[in-house]
Amino acid sequence: MKLLVALALVTALGAAAAPQPVKIDRQSKLLDFTYEWPAEAAAIPALDKRFRADAAKAFAEARKYAEEDMALTREQKRDYNQHFYAAGWERFGQSKRLLSLGETVETFTGGAHPNHDFNALVWDRQLGKEVAMHRLFAKPTAFGAVTRSAYCKTLDKERMDRREGEKLGGEFDECPKFADLAIVPADKDGNGRFDRIDFIAPPYVAGPYVEGEYEIELPVTTALIAALKPEYRPSFETQRGQ
Repeated sequence: MKLLVALALVTALGAAAAPQPVKIDRQSKLLDFTYEWPAEAAAIPALDKRFRADAAKAFAEARKYAEEDMALTREQKRDYNQHFYAAGWERFGQSKRLLSLGETVETFTGGAHPNHDFNALVWDRQLGKEVAMHRLFAKPTAFGAVTRSAYCKTLDKERMDRREGEKLGGEFDECPKFADLAIVPADKDGNGRFDRIDFIAPPYVAGPYVEGEYEIELPVTTALIAALKPEYRPSFETQRGQ
């Protein structure tokens, strides 16, 4: 009986200690602030510490802007519109070695409309650090070589569909640099291997604000897997027919 009780206690303590999603929520008349990350990230001490530091920095900056705007509205004798900052990381997929996260950031600082931004992060559990997307490949230029053409063609098709065949001219008809995008490996079927790559362009990067973000999904191909460093190939698989 004592053994059963002890085992039950250990099980209960283990369940209680299981990592949970984290949400930092700080509300005031000045600022509506939230910052979130999933349990998979909270389970990694270095990543959890990083997100807590990022949240503290983001809150300090957002509050500073809100205080400055409040002072300005009082000086100009107009109504103050509460600022908000909402950042949320979500898991796009994970393998035994890699954890892929995407972040959506929504902000309002008293202007004409809210703003949106996106970020991506690939964490290498074995190395204990973030790894840039191109660093997963044997050659730094390999990722662009196997995805750039397909991305630009797919983006152009999506833009033409949204614009009903019209061209806007200038930068909004150009293919944006990969450095301006959030590029996130994703596991579509949830089997522990990445089978697609998501390319997310926030407003103003691939088109005007009214068109919103452009999220382009490309399948993982045999050519992409062949270009990976050998140690990362087990984390990826091709989509059927690719």
